[in-house]
Amino acid sequence: MTRRFLFFAFGALISIFLLSMGPENRLKKTFYAYIDYFSMDKRVIWHLENNTTIFSTKSECQLVYYSLSKEELLSVLEGGEVNFEKSNIEKTPCQFYVIENSLNEKNLAVSFKFCDAESTVEVMGFTLNSELEICDF
Repeated sequence: MTRRFLFFAFGALISIFLLSMGPENRLKKTFYAYIDYFSMDKRVIWHLENNTTIFSTKSECQLVYYSLSKEELLSVLEGGEVNFEKSNIEKTPCQFYVIENSLNEKNLAVSFKFCDAESTVEVMGFTLNSELEICDF
């Protein structure tokens, strides 16, 4: 019995060593993926990033007003945090999330509508530095 356990332990150590070698550290990626699994912010942002993103007319108007590009606006997802107090996650069939981050040293809060059934994400609008909303339709 002890001999079988030693063979198993030796094989496990060799596999860990082989997985951690090479230009892509697969062990490190897998470890971080398991840790991030328990972060609600990262799970929500993962869903928002990995679906088709469309922009509402209000958000397009705001982009023109603030002279921002769509890529700059979507960069809020990189390292952003979900404000669950302002979000509505109970609504069906689509949930509304507010992601907050900074952009060019300004506070940016973007409202997303996430519909899991259609796999679509819609940018509803955003506020920059907690200013009054513009382009109200």
